[in-house]
Parts: sequence; C-alpha cells; structure tokens
Amino acid sequence: ASTIRSFASGLQEIFVIEEKHPNVEILIKNSLYNHVDHPVVVGKSNEDGSALLPGHGSLSADQIMPALCRRLHDRLGHRLAPVVPVREHIPLAVSRTPFFCSGCPHNRSTVVPDGTLVGVGIGCHTMVMLADPDRVGDIAGLTCMGNEGTQWIGMEHFVGTDHLTQNLGDGTYFHSGQLAIQASIAAGAHITYKLLWNGAVAMTGGQDPAGRIELPNVVAQLLGQGVSRIIVTTDDPSTHAQKKLPATVDVWDRRRILEAQEALRATPGVTMMIHDQRCAAEARRDRKRGKAPVPRTRVMINHRICEGCGDCARISNCLSVQPFETRLGRKTTIDQTSCNLDLSCLEGDCPAFISMRRPRFGRKSSGAKQTPALNPSATMPPDGLPDPQPGHRDVSVHITGIGGTGVVTVAQLIGTAAMLDGAQIHGLDQIGLSQKAGPVVSDIRITHGDAAESSRVGSGQADLLLAFDLLVAASWTGLDAADPSRTAVVGSTSVTPPGEQIAHPEIEMPGVSDLLARIDTVTLAEHRQWADAEYITNALFSSTVTANVFVVGMAVQAGLLPIDPALIEESIALNGVAVEANVSAFRWGRWQVADPAVVAARVEQGRTHTAESSHIPDALRQRVDALAAGDAELEEAIAYRTLDLIGYQGRKLADAYLRRLERVAAVESSALPGSTRLTAAVAIGLHKLLAYKDEYEVARLMLDPTIREAVDTQASPGDKISWQLHPPTFKALGLHNKISVSTRWRPIFAILRRGKRLRGTHLDPFSHNPLRRIERSLPGEYNDAIDMTLPNISASNLDAAVDLANLADVVRGFEDLKLRNVEIFRSRLTQLSAEFAANTAPGKSVG
Repeated sequence: ASTIRSFASGLQEIFVIEEKHPNVEILIKNSLYNHVDHPVVVGKSNEDGSALLPGHGSLSADQIMPALCRRLHDRLGHRLAPVVPVREHIPLAVSRTPFFCSGCPHNRSTVVPDGTLVGVGIGCHTMVMLADPDRVGDIAGLTCMGNEGTQWIGMEHFVGTDHLTQNLGDGTYFHSGQLAIQASIAAGAHITYKLLWNGAVAMTGGQDPAGRIELPNVVAQLLGQGVSRIIVTTDDPSTHAQKKLPATVDVWDRRRILEAQEALRATPGVTMMIHDQRCAAEARRDRKRGKAPVPRTRVMINHRICEGCGDCARISNCLSVQPFETRLGRKTTIDQTSCNLDLSCLEGDCPAFISMRRPRFGRKSSGAKQTPALNPSATMPPDGLPDPQPGHRDVSVHITGIGGTGVVTVAQLIGTAAMLDGAQIHGLDQIGLSQKAGPVVSDIRITHGDAAESSRVGSGQADLLLAFDLLVAASWTGLDAADPSRTAVVGSTSVTPPGEQIAHPEIEMPGVSDLLARIDTVTLAEHRQWADAEYITNALFSSTVTANVFVVGMAVQAGLLPIDPALIEESIALNGVAVEANVSAFRWGRWQVADPAVVAARVEQGRTHTAESSHIPDALRQRVDALAAGDAELEEAIAYRTLDLIGYQGRKLADAYLRRLERVAAVESSALPGSTRLTAAVAIGLHKLLAYKDEYEVARLMLDPTIREAVDTQASPGDKISWQLHPPTFKALGLHNKISVSTRWRPIFAILRRGKRLRGTHLDPFSHNPLRRIERSLPGEYNDAIDMTLPNISASNLDAAVDLANLADVVRGFEDLKLRNVEIFRSRLTQLSAEFAANTAPGKSVG
C-alpha cells in the first residue's frame, strides 16, 4: 500500500489497463481510499461509473486507444490523432465454435435424459455450455475446480427438481474433485456424478492425470466413502472382465448411457456413472506411435441410400459425420481424414453404412487413411515453376483457420522460413478453446529493419489475410484485421461444416459466393487468390491434411508472402513431419498461381469418375426440355429424377411424374410468365415422396455401380466389405442391433432388386408394414395440397405455395424417425394449406 501511495503522490489521474477482472484497479483504490489528496483512479469504468474498458476477453490497442484518447482529450485534445471509428461487420448466421473432437468420449458421456439439471465440469466438459441443451441438459452453473457438485448442497432444498447430474473429468477428480464428492456424501445430497475416465488432461495437451490410480481402486474407494451405486459404461464391456471390479458394480455398453442415468437418478444418495473410454486425440496419437492397435473397421456412407436425416450425427455428435450436397439434396458423408474410428455413427437407424474391415493377420494398415500418400513420383508436380516476384519485404500476416488442422504449425513454418531469410519475426497464436475445432488466429509480423511494434495484427493492419478456413475469414475475426486499401487475400474456398451443423444438418451454411463477397469488401481487388484447397489436395493425396501448406504455396508464388520458396521447403524439412507430402503440396500451391491448368489436369487425372448419366428416352427428354423452358439447372434436376424413377419402378411412374409437373408448369407459366420456382419445388418434392426407400429400393441402391466404385476407392486391398443393415422385419422380431452382411450376398440383393415389380401389389411381402402404407399415401396427400394452390396462384402468394411444395423435404430418415417426420410433415402441410386458403383473395383465380 505504501508503494502505491508513493507512486500516486502528485498525480491527478491513474488509468489502470488490465484484462478481465480489475484486480490492480481495486488494490489501488483500496490503498488510496482514506487519503484526502489522491488522484482519480479509472480502469474498467470512469469515475461516474460509465464503462471505459471491457472486463472480458483480451485487450488490444484498438480497444485501449479510444478509451485513452477520451481520458486525455481535455488536456491534449489538439495534439491527439483522430480516433479511427470502430468498423461494424454484420455477424454471420452460422459461426465456428469449439466442439468435441471426432470420436471424443464426451460426445456420448455428456448426453442426458430429457429434463436433467446438469452441473458443468472443468476442462473439455466446459464445452457443454456451447452445446445443444436438448442433448446436454439444463445447465445449473460452472464451479471452480474441486467444487463440482457442491453448489447442489446449498441449492437442493430450494429448487423444484430433486436431482443434479454433475460432469467430472478424471484429471479433475484426482486433482481435487474427489473432495467435492466426499462433501456431497457428507451432506446427504441426491446427486449423480458422471466421471469421464479418458486417461488424459485433454484440454491442456493430453498429460496423464497426476496421482492417477487404477479404476478398480477408485471404484472401491468411492464405495467405501458411501457412494450408493456405481455403473460403468464403456465402448467395450468385454475389457472389464479382467479389471476385478466389485461385484456390486454394473458394467454396461455405452449405448445404455441414458438408461444408466435413469437408474442412478432413481437411487437415493450420491451415485456415480463412470464412462470408460480413451480420449480420442490421445488414442489417435497412440496409434500413430504404435502404442495402441488401430481398429480394423472403417465405415463410409452410401449417399444414394442416405436420407440426410442427421440421425447418425445426432447419436455420435461427431465432427467427421458431415453434411454435403448431392444432386438429390443434402446427404451425409464420413470425413475419412479426421475420423477417429469410434464407429458410434453406426448406431443410427439407417441402412446406408458400409464397413471396410481389414484382415486380422497379414497386411498391416494404419486404419483410416489419415496421412497423405508419400510417393514422390505420384504426387510431386512437374519442374519448371517460375520464380515468384515478391512485393514489399515487410508484411503483417493474419492467418485464420480451424483448430486441429495445423494452423499454428503452418504459422511456425512460415516464421522459421522468414527467420532463415534474415528477417525479424514477431508472432501471436490466439487459440483458447479453438484447438477443439473452433476458430484459430495466428499473426506473424515479418520485418527486415526495425522490429515490429506489436506481435498482434490490429484492426486494418494486415498486409496479407491467409484464409485457411473461409468461414472464420469471413467472420469478424478475419474481416477486422483487413483493410480494402492494404490487404491482399489468399485462401481456400473449401467449407468445413461447423459443430452446430453436425448436430443440426438442417441448418443452412452461408454460400461460398456470399462469404467471398464479405471478404471482397475489405481486401484489394487485384490481389485475391482462391482455390478449393481441400478438393485439390484430396484428389492429389487422398487426404486434405496438406491443404493449408497448399495455400501457403499460393501466397508465396503470388509474391504476397515474400519468402524464398527454398526456405519454406527447408522449414518443412526441419519440422520433419510428412516432408515429401508437404513439399509436394507447397509446390502444387505455387503451380495453382503460376498455371492453374497444370493443377487442374493432374486433379482430373487422379479424380475418381463416378458421374451418373442423365440419358433418358427421347420422348421423355422432349417433355423435360419443355418443362425446363431453357433453365439448364431445372432441366438437369428433372431429367435426373425422371431417370431415377425409371430405375425405381419403371417408365409408367416416370410418365406420371412428368404429367404432374406439366400441369403445375402450365398453371404457373399462365399466372406468372417466366416463373419456374413452383415447378422446381414440386419436381424435387414429388420425386422424394415417390421414390421412398423400401426394401427393393435399398437393394437397388446398394448395388449401384457408382457406389461400388466409391467403395473401391476408399477400401484397401484385402478389406472385407459389408453392408450394415437393420431390416424392419428383424427389428420387429426384437433384433435391436444392425447386422453385417457381406457383399458375397450380392446375388440375393439382385433378386430383391428385381422384386420391385411387386411393390404395392397383393404379392408384395412388405406391403403390410404400416410405414410402407403411409409412404404410399404421401404422394397423394402432397398432390392434393398442391392442387389446392394451383387455381389461385399469383405473385403475392407464390412464396407460400413454394414453401408448401418444399415441405416434402421434411420426410427424411427411416423407420421410427421417418414416422415422426411424417407427423411433422402432415401437421405443417395442413397448417400451410389452411393459411394459403385463408390468405387467397376471392376472385383472383387463374384456373
């Protein structure tokens, strides 16, 4: 206190600048409180209580300068530079936020029954605060480490619910969390602790939990302290047979997690669910180092069967289960590069999954194709690259990307290369939770004279925006550092779905053109270089892990990153990881700028050709052309679906489909000349309802030659290929799990495919299934609703009619999920039909 008073003597004002909580500010005010002659002390607020500096997040010069200028204005106003106004950027509807890793045990262990009150845990558990409440429960607060669940001791008697579920990691348990459990036992609380036994302090680097003892000893300790019941859930119950757990402890498969929580909630006192599953990130590292076996099975999805319902993503909550667009709408795919082989996605009620299982003996495999091909002769680009023509040697680089994709590593490669070139390097990696699939920002300042004044690139100070991820670059994180008179941009147009879209595939991502338009507003028109880096590197290397290095090659060749290419390659060699592949990707990135045709030719050479023909009979083609009225996109959409219906049932069904579209098109063109919006919506919606995926159709699509070609591309020689099926007939007999059906059964499914002639007839053995009867009725219900709108179509209600026609997209999924979606479809169809009728003015018909 005396030091502070001595410092403050003779001062008129003290401005305390500190991040987050005002600790220093409070200490200074307390020390000067009883002194009559003391300066004004401000920091987070002015002397009148108005806000001055934010109390959250990190502080930058751009935030401090306006506040400092306001405090100095009365004395130095005439000498101060004008304050640059804060730039406003319209936020994106979808943003990239931290998310659990692919195959992370938190994806399963944090799921709770409906209506559960949940206490948040420290570490990765904290991310449940960013998750879907329908999945992770109603959050009842976050405590500091060691207090997990103790808030319930005071809350329990004053809230309506009688039970709390508290998340807890094993690292926290051994640190101090076990004391909180003891306190809850002593207080007689009714609480369930969910202890994740993943063997790693994952949030801070994957260290082993300090003071760790074996699981049987922990269980015995908890029972001895008074825990009333313990259930262990795991992805492999068979491994616990040798762990000598007490007889009173149940070991259940992880598919029974919700059942376990219900059972523990019904047990008085303190109960414990221990979810035993290795940290996915550490399991991946262990496999790469040969410390753990690689699972023999990988999976992919037959996108022709897939309904894009998101059930597999809902169950697995896995970042590798990603939505993607096809000619028949949004479907789901498995990103083989990031897949951690957890296989929980298989539990979705869907027949679209295909497994690839390597033999137990013989050929070795690394499991999923997680590393690029390292054959220089196959992946190295041709010689003859022209030397880049760099501009200014001093540059400030702002890098935006996704946590876990090597953004910080690439920043270090750039910094090392620039240092080898004799430059001074200042950098700052801003990651936070972003190593868990959230936004990562790395700043690099390269100077050859005076050192940079700051490691951080401030607002509008970037000379180069390296956009490894388009979504992050188009957010405030990327836009704020750029300036339209200064900033060049080099980046990838690949769009990786964020975590929220994994759980909700119906969420619409901003289009690539929209994201690029946002970035165009803050960058130099003459210095923009874009390429679909993930698509190109996947075609070249069968992996996307080198995509960021590819973008660096583009920046160097464009002269926007003024570093000798040889020094970048030397930096890659010094890093020592996948050197051949990264050098090759870097050179291909240079070729992308020097001569894109060279890259395109190699990509086309390596691309798997699975294009499906849209050739239909000439008579039907003429009708399709007339319907499209010169719209090439609509023509392709109708032609493809017409051909699909011929394969589905035959020419008769395709003819009926076109007749329906012709009626809609005639009415729409009469009422609104030139409009095809309603026709296009009905073309998509009616096809979806007509071509429902019964047993015959699933068999047809299982044998689709384009899918077989895709499987052969993903599989390795010797892999056993199987379909993962859950036939409704078997399900009705009590079989709750999928069965693995070898492709040796192709002849049987070929016979079933030909049985489509029986569909809907008295000889159809599947026709009595209640779902099949409903599926056969939906096209009629849909057509009746469309017929209701046609006589009254006008410019004022076209949007409403199109919305009604688009409702068919709601009918997604299989079995129980589809039945629930059918109810939603029917309810909304009735509602929109009634609204359309009520809002249609009499006398406006065009029938």
